[in-house]
Amino acid sequence: MPIHPTAIVDPKAELDSSVTVGPYCVIEGHVRVAPRCRLYQNVFLAGWTQIGEDCVLHPGVIVGHAPQDTKYSGERSYCRIGRGTVMREYVTVHRGTLPESETIIGEDCFLLAGSHVAHNCTIGNGVTMINNALLGGHVELGDRVTLGGGAAVHQFVRIGELVMVGGHARVGMDLLPFATVDVEGRIAGLNRIGLRRAKMPHDHIRSIRDAYRVIFEPGLSRPQAITRLEAATVTPPLERLLQFLRTDSKRGLAAPTRREPSPQTTLHNSDPDF
Repeated sequence: MPIHPTAIVDPKAELDSSVTVGPYCVIEGHVRVAPRCRLYQNVFLAGWTQIGEDCVLHPGVIVGHAPQDTKYSGERSYCRIGRGTVMREYVTVHRGTLPESETIIGEDCFLLAGSHVAHNCTIGNGVTMINNALLGGHVELGDRVTLGGGAAVHQFVRIGELVMVGGHARVGMDLLPFATVDVEGRIAGLNRIGLRRAKMPHDHIRSIRDAYRVIFEPGLSRPQAITRLEAATVTPPLERLLQFLRTDSKRGLAAPTRREPSPQTTLHNSDPDF
């Protein structure tokens, strides 16, 4: 196991023999690091943290440190990082606040320099957080979400799968799966490019587009929209969209982007984004 002589590794830590630990790294507590991980210089791992196979942590990364929460008083909590995740310079990920709670990052995620994952967040697989993207506590990100540079997500917000959030966006409410999101945290339309890259069939994309039209129909409540969608032909992505809608929300659902009214176009039946 190539550990640089300047690194400090707690005897309680468990590192696979294939792990590389660079200069001035500090690993304290009951940390477990799986095979073929690489820690560049000045990485700090703490607490009851688990790093999955083939992860790469660049200089200055901090994972598993105590949460930034005044309620936390040293209880055991966890931080779990999935296989193949890459964290670039100075990424910070904090462990859970409540006893035995956890912060979870899925597999094959890419967290760019300066991004922050607060306590008790749950991040799916294949998520990308571009430089300085910030998550408050208890945020949930679905698979293959992309957060633009400098985007900030309020605590307890849920973001569905394959959402693309624009740079410097202020996200304060839940975001439907498969959406693109503007700087105000509103839904600008479908993430058509992301859907195509995910090789989603055209009929599945159409089912999502039609569902958006129902969800955002003026005067229609969420329960009414769910009932109408359940009566339609339910494709697999539509079922996941329905599950998102059925789940209780602490922050409410983000509305569509504000647009100037026009006699030629309406959100319901003519907007090409929907």
